[in-house]
Amino acid sequence: MKLPRTLLIICLLPIAVQLLAVPAFSKKLYTWKDKNGKIHRTYYKPPAEYTQNSQSAKSSQQTVQQNKVELYVTSWCPYCKKARQFFKSRGIRYKAYDIEKDANAAARQRKLDSRKGVPFAIINGTKIHGYSPERYAGALK
Repeated sequence: MKLPRTLLIICLLPIAVQLLAVPAFSKKLYTWKDKNGKIHRTYYKPPAEYTQNSQSAKSSQQTVQQNKVELYVTSWCPYCKKARQFFKSRGIRYKAYDIEKDANAAARQRKLDSRKGVPFAIINGTKIHGYSPERYAGALK
């Protein structure tokens, strides 16, 4: 059975369009800071009033990467998840230690501080108990 040429083109057109589409990872990523100081990473150009700030966002991004963040957590703790999300959403690198799965991490936490509980963060030498976005932000450079 032969299909009419027009029907064949109509059926194959969506497939051809998908194959020829440019993948998202090959697009340029723009980094810019808004008037509140929040850093944005987008695949579209920043608004005109923020184009001057894109350079300062890059220097701010370098500062963000200079922070030293250690996070002591457990897998089941909802505040630990919020703490991880806090750093992840800001592009801040951190090292997380699960104190239930890593005995060395649990011992290190006890040695650093006598108080128990998670999340426990050490940000640039500042010890912070619990989930506190305000204190996290204050300890960051």
